[in-house]
Amino acid sequence: MRVNFRQDANGNLFGSVSSGNTVGTLREGNVNGNDIYFIVEWNHGPVGRYTGVRGPDRRLSGTTFDLNNPSSQATWRTERTF
Repeated sequence: MRVNFRQDANGNLFGSVSSGNTVGTLREGNVNGNDIYFIVEWNHGPVGRYTGVRGPDRRLSGTTFDLNNPSSQATWRTERTF
C-alpha cells in the first residue's frame, strides 16, 4: 500500500492511497502524539479502518479491519521511519 498524507495543525490527515491498481479515498484520519488512525474507502468495495502507533524504531505499525466485514483483519507496518 502506498500512502501520501498531509497533516494539518490539528493532526487531521488528508491525501491519497493506492495499492497496485486499486485506489482508495481517505475518508478521515488523525495523528495524536504517537497514535494514528485513518479510514480508507477502496474503489473495489472494502472500507478499511487502520489504527497504529509509532514504535521505538520510529516506524508505524498496527492493525486494520474492513468496516463492511469486520472479520477481515490484518496487521500493517511502514517501511519508512517518522
